[in-house]
Amino acid sequence: MLNGVRAVLFDFGGTLGNDEPAYAQGFAHLLTAMGYPADMALYRIASRDAEAALPPAPRDAEAYLTWRAHYRRELLRFCGVPRRELPKMEDAVAKRLRYFTTLFAYAESRFVLRSLKWAGFTVGMISNISPLLPMVNKELGFEEYLDFAIASETFGCEKPDPRIFEEGLRLAGVPAEKAVYVGDSPEADVAGALSVGMHPVLIARRYPLPEVAEGVTAILNLTQLFDLLGIDPWDEPTLQTPSLTR
Repeated sequence: MLNGVRAVLFDFGGTLGNDEPAYAQGFAHLLTAMGYPADMALYRIASRDAEAALPPAPRDAEAYLTWRAHYRRELLRFCGVPRRELPKMEDAVAKRLRYFTTLFAYAESRFVLRSLKWAGFTVGMISNISPLLPMVNKELGFEEYLDFAIASETFGCEKPDPRIFEEGLRLAGVPAEKAVYVGDSPEADVAGALSVGMHPVLIARRYPLPEVAEGVTAILNLTQLFDLLGIDPWDEPTLQTPSLTR
């Protein structure tokens, strides 16, 4: 059990939620279904060329939405859609992509976030993701349980850069030794958390659990955080009186 922890910070993709299939796969499947054969190799090339054809993505969420619309048009063009067909295809992608890729929360995520929040922990998120992270958190029901959320494309650097973890600690108002970071990537999440002195928890969601270095905890499911942090999510009086969990 970890003693003295005051803040629990999470990754998003692969940890609290994900999209399935990935956006790129869904986009390629949709184009193929509409008569423009596409695969992941073509998508990667088209995505690179589309980004190169535009100014850098803005960090503001509203401005990013506008940029994203231009990016989709360029992406379609580099995937082989003729210019005369672009308006029709843009409209079709906007309406139909949701049926080819689904954003979802893992079954235990909201329960774990709520329980940690009720138990008195500061709860935050640090994710390598677009400025649309606030909208994602609202859609999935995470927003009300988070004290803050940092999107890499808004902050200006990605995990495992120590600066984004240091910003998380600043917002949480705790020293690194009082914070846990939970993520699914050994490179981005575990290494990044270790670099600033946080306790990393690797969520693998598969068995057997991978071997991890000393000072790192590996778990199968987010509910295992309860034992690690010494809280009982079913003890309502305890959850209503945060001081009892310390």
